[in-house]
Amino acid sequence: MDARARENAPGSFVRLRHGMTHVVVDGPEYGEPILFIPGATLSLWMWDGLFERLAAAGYRTIRYDRYGMGFSDRPRLEYDQALFDGQITDLLEALGVDRPVTLVALAFGGPIAAEYTVSHPDRVSRLCLISPDGFATPLNLGARLALLPVVGEPLFHLIGDRALKARIPGYSRDERVVARVRARFLPELRYQGFKRSLISAIRNVPIHGAEPLYRSLDAADVPVQVIWGRQDPVTPMPSEERVRSVFSRADLRLLEGVGHLPHHERPDETAAIVSGFLRANQARA
Repeated sequence: MDARARENAPGSFVRLRHGMTHVVVDGPEYGEPILFIPGATLSLWMWDGLFERLAAAGYRTIRYDRYGMGFSDRPRLEYDQALFDGQITDLLEALGVDRPVTLVALAFGGPIAAEYTVSHPDRVSRLCLISPDGFATPLNLGARLALLPVVGEPLFHLIGDRALKARIPGYSRDERVVARVRARFLPELRYQGFKRSLISAIRNVPIHGAEPLYRSLDAADVPVQVIWGRQDPVTPMPSEERVRSVFSRADLRLLEGVGHLPHHERPDETAAIVSGFLRANQARA
């Protein structure tokens, strides 16, 4: 991941304390800021279908690649909650965002967004979680092998591409969405450091045990919305009773016939759901 790889990337690059971060900002300059936190593997393009509708509605949308993915740097560090928390703080400061932001997070980004909100409730005005990880998210064979001590990383370097490609059909039952994901994601596999950082992130972010974190979030004074496709095989929804127990105060939207990427499958409906939540919970100054 160097200047040549980045020369045709959209948006801009900001040098933060642990390396370069790729960021794309859209919408009115003084619009209310929304920060989109990506999932485990798909970089900032995965917010297509949602960000542009919110930008057109007057919000200032900020999409970025976490360390280790997309066009951002892959520092040789532990990819844990502290690293991702610091990246968000540093990025907002570098962009001059001096007011609370709305966080919108997908899957793996759910525990990251929840941790940031619980740790910095004064910096977050609202939080929208889409198919959040943290309820014993299932892992395929490649990911399970990656978690093995000592041998996990070299094994994942051997079979990681095959394991990641095998996940793609599960993103949606809509073949157009699957084709779009495949076309955008596969070229990113050729860049070094992605699989190494992904292994570290899977090991360190509580994708299997975030319920205590989510219950702390539920007790915080921050409005929360949860959107989940009932037919999501990538991050399968636990029982509705369990979800409502953990997110007892949230605006819960469970979508029939929808998979892992509701904003790709039903962009207008998803944007309307998020927009309604934003309007119903006016941001704090």
